[in-house]
This record gives sequence, C-alpha cells and structure tokens, in this order.
Amino acid sequence: MKFKTSQDAAAKRRELLDRQSSINDNLNALDETLAQRELTEQERTNRAALQREFSGLQREIDVCAREYTALYQSEQAEREAKHNAPIANACQQLRELLKGVRATKGSREITLNPVSGNANGSIADAGAINLTIHDIIPTLNEGLGLPVGLRIVTGVVGNEVWPVSLDDAEVQEIGENVALDAQNLHFDNIKPSAARCGIAINVSNQAIDNAAFDLLGFVQQKFTVAMRKFLATKIYSQAAFTGIKGPFSGMTPTGTITLGNGAYKEILKAVAAIADKGYDAEQVCLVMDKATEADLKATPKADGQGGFVIENGKCAGYDYVTSHLINTTLGNGNTIKATTDRFIGIGLFAYEAVQQHGEVRLSIDAISQSVALKNVTSIVLNTSWSMTDLSVKTTTNGGKNTKTTAFSLYKVAEATEVAASGN
Repeated sequence: MKFKTSQDAAAKRRELLDRQSSINDNLNALDETLAQRELTEQERTNRAALQREFSGLQREIDVCAREYTALYQSEQAEREAKHNAPIANACQQLRELLKGVRATKGSREITLNPVSGNANGSIADAGAINLTIHDIIPTLNEGLGLPVGLRIVTGVVGNEVWPVSLDDAEVQEIGENVALDAQNLHFDNIKPSAARCGIAINVSNQAIDNAAFDLLGFVQQKFTVAMRKFLATKIYSQAAFTGIKGPFSGMTPTGTITLGNGAYKEILKAVAAIADKGYDAEQVCLVMDKATEADLKATPKADGQGGFVIENGKCAGYDYVTSHLINTTLGNGNTIKATTDRFIGIGLFAYEAVQQHGEVRLSIDAISQSVALKNVTSIVLNTSWSMTDLSVKTTTNGGKNTKTTAFSLYKVAEATEVAASGN
C-alpha cells in the first residue's frame, strides 16, 4: 500500500479494523454454535474463509500502521523544519506577510525578529548566573474520580427519550364465569436538558514566547482538570444548583450513620432501603470523604465478628469512592462551600445519565482585534452537558415518584455525639 499522507493511512487502517471487527463477530457467532452442535459443511467452509480473511486483514492493518508511522514522522520533521527555518531579516518576513494577506484577504499574526547578537557569545561570558527551571508544581485536586457504575456518553446528537413504565399488571383471583377487570398500563418518558458549558483563558503572548515549557499545552491540560472538577462537583455535591445537577443536589439526609460498633449494620440497612425498592444492591456505590474512609477502615464490623467496615477496597462489601465534594452545599454566586458535617452518599450510578452533547470546540484566537490589542492569545472551549436521573419516575408501591429513588444521603455522626444527645 502507498499513501500520500498519514491521514490517508490512518483512515484506511480504521476501515480495515471495522471490517475485521465485523468478521470477528461472525466468527464468535459460529463458535457459539459450535459449542452447542456440530457445524454443517457450509458453516465450516464459511468459518475457514472468515479466518483466512481475518488473517489477511491483520497483515494489511500492520502494513498501514507501519506506513502511518513513517509518513507521520516524515510530516512532523517537515513541519519542524519549516517552523525552524530562519528568515533572512525582518523586511523579508514583512514581505511574506503582505503577500499572504493579499492572497487570502485575511489577517495573520507576525513576530518581527530582533537584531542578531554575537553568535559566539555565551550567557556565562556576560556574567549572568545559570538558572535551572524545574517542572511546574501543579494545583492539588481531590475527589475527582468517578463512581463505579457511572457511564459518560459523549457526542450525543439529536433528541433523546427514555421511556418509563409506570405500573404493572395485577393477578386477579375471581370465581368461574366472572369477567376479569381490564387493566391499563401507563407510560411516561424522561428527556435530558442540555446546558452550554465553557472555559475561556487569555494567555499573554509574552508569556508564551518566554515560557520554558509548552504553555499552550499546559493551559489545555488545565481545561481537562477543570472539566473533571465540574463533573465531579455536579455528581457529588449537595448544592441545589439551578442548572445541571447531580443526584444529591438539594437532597435532605434520609438518616444518620453513627461511627462505632453499629456502623456496619447501619450501612447495610441503608443499602437495603434502596434494594427494597426493587433495585439490584450489588450495583450500589457509596461516596464519602477521606476522613470517613479512615474512620471506617478502623471500625470493626461488629462485636465478635472479625474484620473492619472498610477492607479489601470495599465498604461493607460494596464499592465506594472518596470525594470531599459530598460535604458541600450551595454558597454565594452559585458556587459551592464546605459544610461542617460529614455525609455518606449511596446510589446506583447506572441510573445517572451523564452526557456530552454535540461537539467539543477548542478555539485559539491570536489575531482578532480584541485579543491583538491586549497582546494575548485567547483559548476557548465550548460544549454542552446534561445530567439526567433516570430513577425519578420509577414506580414504588403503586405510586409515581417525582424524586430520585436510586440515591440517598446519610449524615455521619461520631459515637460521642450520639451519647451526648442521649440516643
């Protein structure tokens, strides 16, 4: 195979991988049949042909991968050579700029070269002190991990609807020749509500020029951290947000879990309260802060029973995740603030649909008038997100719910607090 660009090689490789995946599905189906019965002559012939085609595609995929690597390295070297190629002087650079503007009728940014200095000189000869610049110290963020069971879907396009069955049929016990009462099944639906989310950062062009590291890449990394923090805050916080909100937003605690000998039993009962509604308790994930995790790691299960409430990476036998955000509520300006209390959140996060809608657009602007006047480069990210609790319309005890049924919140109390209150 011969490709003109690395993009052509990558596109062909994706095409071959799709074909190979389809063949693999067919082979798996035949293998499942073979586990139940002998294959027919035609099925054996088809299976052998599929295996040959699978192997042939693998060879083509390997060739594409090698050519992609070679082309990409060649293209990268060419780009670097062009980027590093010196321009004779500022006048020539200005002429090139004017020619480009005239040809494209657009505008571009230009950086004029300074006057050349002594090529044989060194910083030591000038009497300067050498400076060693270490890696930048990052900001600290805790509790950004996502809970077990939560799935994030990206690139959602168009309208989505989750149909909901609101009731079940009931068996009637009646006499012979007595007409049954006709029963109706009712349905509803849940629709996501997407909201625009974005980040905009202005970076000084002087800082970009003088930075000893990839400043633009560093800013883009900050975007990633900011998005993770945004999602974690929405998912875990009790803050009563007006826009996108997670399952614990604005929730009132269902009860109290007291640290001490009874903690293990109380956690099991809290999970059982969700399971009693018809949910699978094995899918439950608990949310707590690091201090509560430390307490439960040192709390025995029960008198006469070995082990601790948290052991082997499980809390009372269930998955858990730590985040200080579970202990936050709404402050001023739609921001969050820490509470003085600790909480444990319990939920089935498979019922929380977190979706990114449409495209994620990252725009870098260094030439428009608004940024050029400030001598900055503006980096902007725009997209849309939604969080939808799929348990808000499930049926419990014959009634239609309007609030979550798959999530609950419990306040954590020290054993001394309960003793002092007389409970």
